[in-house]
Amino acid sequence: MRLEVRKEKFYQTNSTLNISLSKTAKKKQKNQHLPNMRLVLLGKNELDNGRVGNLILGRDAFQTNLEVCEEHVSERVRGQVEGRPITVINTPDLFHPQRTQHELSVAVKDCVAQSAPGPHVFLLVLQPDSFSEEDRHKVKAILNLFSDEAMNYTIVLTTTVRSARHVSSAYTGEKEDHLGLIIQECKMRYQIFDEINRFSQVLKLFEKIDKMMEENGRRHLTCEEIGVIPGGSFLPESKQKAKRGRESDSHKEGEWKKKKTEINEISAIQQAQEVMAEVQHRLEKNIKNHAKTNKEFMNFIRDNMTGLLNKTIQKTTIGVFGKTGDGKSSLINAILDEDELLPTGTLDACTSVIIQVEAGAERDQYTATVEFISKEAWENELKSLLGFLAERKERDETICKMAEDKIEALYGKNATGKSFDELMNDDHSPVIAAMLKSNTKTISKFQASDLSEAIGPYIEHHESDLGGFYWPVVKTVRIKVPDHKGLLQNIVLVDLPGNGDCNQTRDEMWKSMLRECTAVWVVSDINRAASDKAAWEILKSSMTDMVQGGACTRITFICTKTDNMDPQSYIRSKRLNNRDLQITAENKYYIRRFSVFTVSSREFCSKEPYLKQEDTEIPKLREVLRRFNHSHANRVASQYFTSATGILSLIQTSKDNNAEMNMDKVKLHNELNKKLDDELKCLRVKHLEPCYDELEKCLSVGVKKSERKCAEITKKNVDVPVEKNGCGYHQTLSALCRNKGYFRSGDGETRDLNKSLAEIMYESINEKFNAFFPNEGEGHDEGSVREKVERFSVCSISVTEGYSNPAAMTHILRFLKAEEAKLKHLIYREIAQQKKEIYASITDTIKEEMGPGYNKAEKCVGPRSMAEKQRVLKQHTESLKHTMFKKAKNRMLTAFRYLTKQIEMMLEENLQEALAHARTESNFPFIMDVSAEIRELERLSALTDE
Repeated sequence: MRLEVRKEKFYQTNSTLNISLSKTAKKKQKNQHLPNMRLVLLGKNELDNGRVGNLILGRDAFQTNLEVCEEHVSERVRGQVEGRPITVINTPDLFHPQRTQHELSVAVKDCVAQSAPGPHVFLLVLQPDSFSEEDRHKVKAILNLFSDEAMNYTIVLTTTVRSARHVSSAYTGEKEDHLGLIIQECKMRYQIFDEINRFSQVLKLFEKIDKMMEENGRRHLTCEEIGVIPGGSFLPESKQKAKRGRESDSHKEGEWKKKKTEINEISAIQQAQEVMAEVQHRLEKNIKNHAKTNKEFMNFIRDNMTGLLNKTIQKTTIGVFGKTGDGKSSLINAILDEDELLPTGTLDACTSVIIQVEAGAERDQYTATVEFISKEAWENELKSLLGFLAERKERDETICKMAEDKIEALYGKNATGKSFDELMNDDHSPVIAAMLKSNTKTISKFQASDLSEAIGPYIEHHESDLGGFYWPVVKTVRIKVPDHKGLLQNIVLVDLPGNGDCNQTRDEMWKSMLRECTAVWVVSDINRAASDKAAWEILKSSMTDMVQGGACTRITFICTKTDNMDPQSYIRSKRLNNRDLQITAENKYYIRRFSVFTVSSREFCSKEPYLKQEDTEIPKLREVLRRFNHSHANRVASQYFTSATGILSLIQTSKDNNAEMNMDKVKLHNELNKKLDDELKCLRVKHLEPCYDELEKCLSVGVKKSERKCAEITKKNVDVPVEKNGCGYHQTLSALCRNKGYFRSGDGETRDLNKSLAEIMYESINEKFNAFFPNEGEGHDEGSVREKVERFSVCSISVTEGYSNPAAMTHILRFLKAEEAKLKHLIYREIAQQKKEIYASITDTIKEEMGPGYNKAEKCVGPRSMAEKQRVLKQHTESLKHTMFKKAKNRMLTAFRYLTKQIEMMLEENLQEALAHARTESNFPFIMDVSAEIRELERLSALTDE
């Protein structure tokens, strides 16, 4: 009987626990959608602050066992409390008596920057035993440096039991306590914090923070300009106000312009997200109190609000490519002011690892994520490499050297003499197998040099120390660096190696990454920049992948190693002054041919440079990145504010729901619905169908020419080139068959039979294709698909006449215009993506049609196998020439037709949905005025305008 009772109690207890866990999980899931909360820790002891920060975050994020840091900077760490994202900013000791006014000013400014766009709460960590009247005045003065309203955003924390007794006595008036007086000025917001009941205390603290935020309208504190007299004392609050009151109109205008330049687009979006979060909070609160709501309409509002709250900026990509050894790594290090980030120097062999560099979220950590190829891909490649080395009589030195480098890098010297099975059972094999099984490996370091050393084995190769270098199985390395948001906040720099690889997966990724680049930097040694055949071949062979088949709008040639000269000898021999060190004559020669930078990375980083920094041209490249970063962020910010003000305008119309207003909505709906039908017909008949017809004509011409030239093109690509001998070329042809028609050698030389067969068709369509699909940033000339969508507009009407409430109708029209603009941007992205697929459809079709021929040729082995491979490929191409090019034409036309139909469908379905919601009657059973929020978004938007 007792056993049954125990069982029942056990099940009851676990049932309660499960319900509790379920509620906790739901709460965490709900909290994930809340905006980031920023908490600033202030106090007399930085280590006490750190302990409180660690208790809140639930981990050792701040150091608490070292002497106080002398750098006078704030430290920021991100985390979560019950799923809610938070940022904790730990400040240095701002109360130290030896801290100068300048140091204090710098420290407060740094804290303001770390908590941008503004803190939600100050946690004042104080102890009564060491808290004097002077400290109380200093606390108030420091808080006033942030804002006159800072006390309304402050909660006092004490961390000892004795503190509790002092606090209690202050409240009861038993004795004067300066800490108690501060608590009273903070409206009795305080909490005693210790490590015993951490979880419950953190939850209680956040309940108080939420209550305080509710009182503050759920807005963050807007910090003012710091009122410190250099070398003097704090400005009294009254004098600060008086000074601001005496400012002239022109000075105020100057201050507004200054603030305008200080706010960046990302910060503005973050502030706007807080505004939207407050609106959503009010909305949900009202819905909870009113059962009768239009669910479909509310779901539409919620979906839009959630999308705006969770908005993330898609970064833009700049490709940096050239041969290994031409100074790409030194260039990137110099631009980022990180001398030891990417390994530099002359390596014994080239590697083909793609390296991406971007700004990281953590302020003080460098991270690298290494992505590996699959186990199956490596085993297949290893068999191929061993096959290359086995064909000693028909040896191609370039390919065999690549095979030796890869095998010895992983398995050590003399590993090339082992069989496949022996290598699979080698001592290095378990480590390699574990890497390939994990897919990725993440490395984090606090110093750039430490990260550089840690990633060395994954991207470097040294002949003197073989074995344990893993670059042959690495697909890409993604590096995130701190403190470069001015340059890389919205940009990814991609180091695209110019040397080739017989691994098809890596070569395909190389092509795919190139197509994503919106700008490309071609890097070459200054001593051979104009005559460097490899650099020009890379550019020539990649041009269509970058432009017609990609998103590239800017190509820049960068000449490196201008610092390899001996400056003193150069000056003596040429008798040149400082200006001449920039090799201006050569600059002029190159600039006539292309946009070029001549950079001196070593000189820029030198402690005793001969050149001025601006003459190294590194600052110019930094400025290029800043402008690129700003331009991208500005476009994103513009789109965000349009969407946000649009959805708020729809909410604002809920205030007017009388019969007359509803009749106006019906009238507007009917007028716009008819305009939608007319615009769709015009888009289809006058714009998109003519594009299809023009493309079809160009393709037909290309098909006929390709059929005539097919045999000649195949012969040119599969026969032995004049500069090569038959034995050496055999392995190149074998690699080409194995990689389905494509091969890029270690020195960057490319052979692509599929692309060669497609070349005439591309020549026939390129002019029209460029007109239909110019890349973003090239302008949208009349005739482009994007320009035709840009012309499309349903909302270009006036609502000032014929409507009872023009102001309300203007809000509806503003919402519809925002939905139309948002939809167009979605369509532009779809056009940009499908454009790549449409352009690639010709080579994709030819590659598929040629596949059986490549497979058959690959199986040809033994004596005279090269001649047999050549015969098979020529015969296969000849048999397909009357069908293959027609299939390629039809596939491109089908892909183009699919895009145009998708554009029409997206416009029709999404705008009809928006019109339906704009017409909805009695949207809310409650009045919700968001006019103040709309004005705030307009203000933020104005600050980001160029």
